[in-house]
Amino acid sequence: MATSTLAPRYIFGFRADVKDNVHYAEDGSVVYPAGHNVVLYSPDTRTQRLIPGTLESEGITALCVSSNKKLLAVAERSDKAMISVYDLQTLKRRKVLVSTDAGSKEYVSLSFSGDGKTLIGQGGAPEWNLVLWVWEKSKVGSCVKTTNQQGVPMYSCAFSPGDSALVGVVGQGIFKMFRNADSGLKPANPVIGKRDPGLASCQCWVPDPAGSNEQRERLLLGMADGEVLLLEGTDMKAAFSCDNGLPAVSIAAYSKGFVVGQDGGVVTIFERDEKEFFRRARSFTIEGNACKVLNLAISPNEEHLVCSMENNQVYTLLLSNQEIMKQDEMNFEVLGTPNHAGPVTGLDVCVRKALIASCCSTDRSVRLWNWAERTCELHRTFADEIFSIAIHPTGLMVLVGFADKLRLMAVLMEDLKPIKELGIKGCRECCFSTGGQYFAAVNGTTISIYNTYTCDNVGNLRGHNGKVRSVAWSPDDSKLISAGMDGAVYEWRLKDLKREKEHVLKGCAYSSVLATPDCKLLYATGTDKKIKEFEDSTGSGTTISKEIDTGGVNLTQLSLLPNARVMFAATEGGAVRTYKYPLTGEFQEAKCHSAPVSRLKVSWDESMLVSGGEDGSVFVWEVRDKDARAAARREQEKLEYAVEVLVTRSELDEKRSRMAELEQQVAELTMQTEYQLRLKDLHLQERVKELTDKYSAEAESDRMKFESLLAEKNEMEMEYEDKLKQAEERAQAQLQALDTQYQAKIMAEVERYQALMQEKEMLAERWDEQNSLLVESHERVIAELTEDYEAKLAEEALKIEALQAEKAELEREFEEIKKQLEEDADREIEETKEKYEQKLQTERETSLRLKGENGIMRKKFNALQKDIEVCNTQIKELYEQKKELYATIASLEKDIASLKREIRERDETIGDKERRIYDLKKKNQELEKFKFVLDYKIKELKKQIEPREAEIAEMKEQIKEMDGELERYHKTNATLDLTISNMRLKQAGLANEVADQRREKQDAYALLRRFQHDLQEVVGYLQEPKVLKEKVKWLYQKHCGELRAGPEEDGDVEREAARQREYLEKTVDSLKRKLAKDSELHRTDNLRIMQENTALIKEINELRREIKALKGGAAAAAAGTMAGKAGMGGYGPRGAGGRGSPEAQVSEGLRRELDMQRDLIARLREEMMAKEARIKQLEAMVVPRPISRERLPPMDGFSGAPHAPHPPVHGGYMGGPQASQPHLSPHAPPYGHGQPHGLPPQPPLRTGSANGLRDGLGMGGSGSGPNSVLGGAAIAGSLGPAPLRASGNGNGNGLSSSGELAAAMVAASLPGRSERPVEDIDPEAEAREAEAAREAEAAMEAAAEAAYEAQMAAQQQAEAEAGAGYGEGQGAYEEGYAQEQEQQQQPGGEEGYGEEPPPPQGEGQGYGAEGEGEGEAGAPGAGYDGGEQAPADQGDGGEEGGEPGPDAASEQPPADEGYGAGGEPAPDASNAAEGSGEPAPEASAADAGEGAAPGREAEADYGAGEAQAEAGYSGEEPGAPEPEPEPESMPAEASGQAPPEADYGGEPPAGEPSGAGEPPAEPSAAEPEAGDFGAEPSGQAAEEGGAEPAPEASGAEGFGEPPADGAPGEAEGEGYAGEPAADAYGEGGGEGQGPEGALEEGQDA
Repeated sequence: MATSTLAPRYIFGFRADVKDNVHYAEDGSVVYPAGHNVVLYSPDTRTQRLIPGTLESEGITALCVSSNKKLLAVAERSDKAMISVYDLQTLKRRKVLVSTDAGSKEYVSLSFSGDGKTLIGQGGAPEWNLVLWVWEKSKVGSCVKTTNQQGVPMYSCAFSPGDSALVGVVGQGIFKMFRNADSGLKPANPVIGKRDPGLASCQCWVPDPAGSNEQRERLLLGMADGEVLLLEGTDMKAAFSCDNGLPAVSIAAYSKGFVVGQDGGVVTIFERDEKEFFRRARSFTIEGNACKVLNLAISPNEEHLVCSMENNQVYTLLLSNQEIMKQDEMNFEVLGTPNHAGPVTGLDVCVRKALIASCCSTDRSVRLWNWAERTCELHRTFADEIFSIAIHPTGLMVLVGFADKLRLMAVLMEDLKPIKELGIKGCRECCFSTGGQYFAAVNGTTISIYNTYTCDNVGNLRGHNGKVRSVAWSPDDSKLISAGMDGAVYEWRLKDLKREKEHVLKGCAYSSVLATPDCKLLYATGTDKKIKEFEDSTGSGTTISKEIDTGGVNLTQLSLLPNARVMFAATEGGAVRTYKYPLTGEFQEAKCHSAPVSRLKVSWDESMLVSGGEDGSVFVWEVRDKDARAAARREQEKLEYAVEVLVTRSELDEKRSRMAELEQQVAELTMQTEYQLRLKDLHLQERVKELTDKYSAEAESDRMKFESLLAEKNEMEMEYEDKLKQAEERAQAQLQALDTQYQAKIMAEVERYQALMQEKEMLAERWDEQNSLLVESHERVIAELTEDYEAKLAEEALKIEALQAEKAELEREFEEIKKQLEEDADREIEETKEKYEQKLQTERETSLRLKGENGIMRKKFNALQKDIEVCNTQIKELYEQKKELYATIASLEKDIASLKREIRERDETIGDKERRIYDLKKKNQELEKFKFVLDYKIKELKKQIEPREAEIAEMKEQIKEMDGELERYHKTNATLDLTISNMRLKQAGLANEVADQRREKQDAYALLRRFQHDLQEVVGYLQEPKVLKEKVKWLYQKHCGELRAGPEEDGDVEREAARQREYLEKTVDSLKRKLAKDSELHRTDNLRIMQENTALIKEINELRREIKALKGGAAAAAAGTMAGKAGMGGYGPRGAGGRGSPEAQVSEGLRRELDMQRDLIARLREEMMAKEARIKQLEAMVVPRPISRERLPPMDGFSGAPHAPHPPVHGGYMGGPQASQPHLSPHAPPYGHGQPHGLPPQPPLRTGSANGLRDGLGMGGSGSGPNSVLGGAAIAGSLGPAPLRASGNGNGNGLSSSGELAAAMVAASLPGRSERPVEDIDPEAEAREAEAAREAEAAMEAAAEAAYEAQMAAQQQAEAEAGAGYGEGQGAYEEGYAQEQEQQQQPGGEEGYGEEPPPPQGEGQGYGAEGEGEGEAGAPGAGYDGGEQAPADQGDGGEEGGEPGPDAASEQPPADEGYGAGGEPAPDASNAAEGSGEPAPEASAADAGEGAAPGREAEADYGAGEAQAEAGYSGEEPGAPEPEPEPESMPAEASGQAPPEADYGGEPPAGEPSGAGEPPAEPSAAEPEAGDFGAEPSGQAAEEGGAEPAPEASGAEGFGEPPADGAPGEAEGEGYAGEPAADAYGEGGGEGQGPEGALEEGQDA
């Protein structure tokens, strides 16, 4: 093996991820984990003792020390969870506990019982079992699962220190207790009151006080809210608060109280209290470590507290002095050395000093470790990440690679001073040359060489294609070896910067490289898990001369001793290998780290190896040479390490001046002290003289007093001697009497005992005789049986011999006789056996009876023995009493002597006290004088210090600001760098894309040229049909492939098509019946919801009236009147006089009441939406069509026709399960709301798109809007001929007037199918129709989805912007409402509005005219007639009507416009919208009714996307001028509307809006030509009252401004010019339902 071995020497590091990672041993040393080891650190001597982990394990997971501090349990992660138990005195392993009961690879927590005989371990994922070990027998006592059904992780387990009966377990949201019974661990139910057990975060059992015989088993439970609960058994006794709200992370208890470790580095101490168990004493903070205090440990003498932090730091606190410590100061000291908080990214060893330099990118720190003195000499933290470090051979400079620059720094005594900054970003490898005059730094794929003392760039080594991962210098600094991720190993000459050796192995990424001292051989290791040896061979260059397999383990670092005797290698598993050199593959392995080893360095004198791991620890190994002589010689020749340090001149001058000041202060204090001492001596001499005279007089008087007391004492002694003699005589007499009495008793007991002994002997003799007789009789019986059986056996043998002689002659007879004899013998044996078994049972019963009698005699004998013992005990007690009496006499004599001494001592004490009192009084007077003088001096000094402290504070604030600004600059630069790199990547991607496009264009152009050339060749044969036919075939085969013959027609296809058609017709009828039934079922729910809405609207109106009554004031009334007059003109926008500011007028109480109403309405709206979703779900439950269509043969040769009929999927003309349905907004009602009955719901489409779909199907609606790509013209043009475009009369049920919409649609979409027989159907035509239908369906769905997404985005934007519109200007509500009631206008146009009361369910009055097919847009608001208000959410709309508006904040129907069902508009807007009273400025336009003209965009469908048209709700500022109307001559196609003639065949009413208020839609590819539908320009928009809007108007309703003073006028169009009217109720030409219209729009505007 190797000639050198490794021995662990010291570890700089700590592992915070191990549970319970800090403990105290019996000798006061601290036990903690570091790397793959457990360290016993002695704070006094700074020495370490190491317990290495198991080589096969993956790492340490938990520690535990027994209560007597003699045993250590270590849990390790492996294939089977493993626990090792060690003796802390000898550090020897006593047991290894392995079992599959843990259900995991690890234990997360361990705990010893109070007696140390059992050990409990909490297993890890996935089973989280709690395992109880009897560890001395390596036996599992019990196992129980502790987690819940979700398998949440568990944190800790703890045994009670008492009788080991209770076990506490804490996990994530779990706290449980178990009781250790004989049958195993049983759950115990802890009671913690109303507190959530899920907040439990840590636990600790409280030891019983010293001298207490009662075991209380008290548990401290830390909570995440900062409370600590005290449980006694399973019941909660008290709760204590840490008063800072920080979660409790760890708890440690001791005899005086307990300590809580919290987040933010806070440690809180609680002390015992007789009244409340414990009380909070004080709290300390660890400065500079605002992280969790993971674990706490208290020393055995309770003087020190150890805290382990989340960032791998360990601190100690002196508990014995905590009463005198200030809470705002740093009272903690680092235990050992400050450790790295993350992976070690750089490591180097100094030549002239015993220093190790390391860096960490996580905590951004550089640390210099003195491995000889085991200290951290220098620790500096930076703002940037650190990737590499190198220390100069002299130890006076370090080279540090930061994320932004490479910095050369000078190592001062207490700091690092920058010397030079080099522009190398993210340098991950740097090193000084052997002599220190050069250093190499890696910059990506380039290696830069610099002069150390001038920092000049000597040269750059370029040649690697990948990042360079390792560099090494030759001993004479003439060469440099490098290896990189590209698989290249190079040797460079520094004199000409050329490569001397090179070897490239693609696919292998090297991580480390080194060279022998003579540079003849190179060694490298990488991702191929091998060590390669490179050697120069003549003619072939550098080749691999040897490969050493590492056994499937990745090696991260290599290091070679200078004398080339041993090679060290680091592995990814955290181990260090020692290879014998030259390499043979043999190695020794020692595991030291719990994570991969990132760095490996050897000291220059070959005595030390240093490894740094990703676990944050630095491990120092001692290299021991087996050659003792060579080792001793090197030790003698070794140069002593340098002790010089660098100090700046300014720092030295400052220290000198400080020393001079201190020396001057010392001299002044010395002189002052000598003077004070001389004064005190004089004073004391005078005082001594006075006291001498005084005490001599007192001594004389005391002597006289003493003589008198002595005489009294002699008299008392004589008296007590007489009394003592009398007591002794009495005691002697009593003792003689007792002696005589007990002697007689003893004699009687002895005689009784002798009689009992004789009786016992007689019984024993009798029993022996009986027993011997039984034995003899038993033996005789057995002998007789034996003789009988022997005789019988002899007879049987004779018979057998006779039978064998006659065997030849009488074989059959012999067999029969033999069988009979065997049966007889068996029978006799059984009988004999039964007989003697009965005798044996009798003998056994007799024996048992005798044994019982013997037992009785034994019991009697034992009782007699006990009586004798009692007598002996009584005799002994008498002797003891006698001794006690003698002892009492002796004690009384001693008391007399002590009392005499005490009298004498007290006399002396009294004299001393009086003298002391006099001295103290004098001294107190002197101290009072000194106190006065010192107080004055302190005040003067404070006055001088305060200005300086203020200046220091200001300077600190400036420094903090400058640091923050510097950090912001760094972050900004980093962000800009990232942006630049992203831009460059985008530029490169675009360039690649442009190149690809150009290449594709060139290929297409070349293909086109080839095709033109071939076509030109074919054209030459136009006059030769046969040749032309052959050329065309050749052209087709060349460019399109081989011709395929069409399939033969199959008769089954026709039969299958007929069957499908019959099935679909039956499905239509069944769905009609089912839909009618479901409609009746859901109508009740709709009515109830609408009644609730009506009640809420009334309640809102009452609240508004109360608010109005509270406001008062003439100004508000006047403003309301003006707004009301403006509302009479039919305008939705608010007048200038109707504006009110509720923020300025409404009190805080009213505002809160409004908020409560809003919340209530919002809850009701959510309930309605849930019910609507349920209705849609029920509608979707239709019978699925059979799957036989999927089994039909493919239709080859199919070519889609441009006007193929639409399939029965989303079509609407088959009426089957796949029929389409019109648009449902997010708040749409289930049936009768702008959709035909019998059609299940579709995914919601954009309003304009849905209207266009209904136009195309002839369902009475109108399609418009910028996104109406599925307009009526487009659908009709693509789905079928003209008969599809006119069906239905808008009778409020969504069906045609004849009620046969489905049949008409089938006939219109499939011409001739209903008239012809089944056998006339062409299967190929049917297949082409189906394929065309599928294509049209896909296009329609994509367009509808896009339209819906656009609408929802606009709606959300409008809702956000219109949120402030609610609650403004309610001052004029009552006036507008009253005038609205009084000034009901007569209806205009063809639609009549009588004075009838409103229909039930709040239906608006008015139906579409017969034959017109005009489903009017029923307003989401409510109409009322004859002074009675109808509910705002019910009405049977036509095929177009009834769509409720969404939240009125975004899309609200205008309140000032309505038309009759196909007639002319009313003279003014109030006639057109019946019940449209004066608008209240506060409310939403959603309460206002409206109508829509036929052939136009239904305003119930939100005004053709009015979220985009409203200036006030689409991003424009309130009061912005409304958009200009479109030109009157704009055709319907350009405005996104279907022509009225295409839908209804009639002339449009005059004065209808032409889609203005929204941007014109671009002409769609799906729009029909004029010849298809006879598209004509729509009606011109009549516009009156063209004044500019009021300044506070926030939208655009119509295109005009309300006339001044509310004069009547007309404003037509869609959108809004201002805030919508609140309670302007009206009804349009059709009746629409809006179950949420009034409720939502009246509330949310």
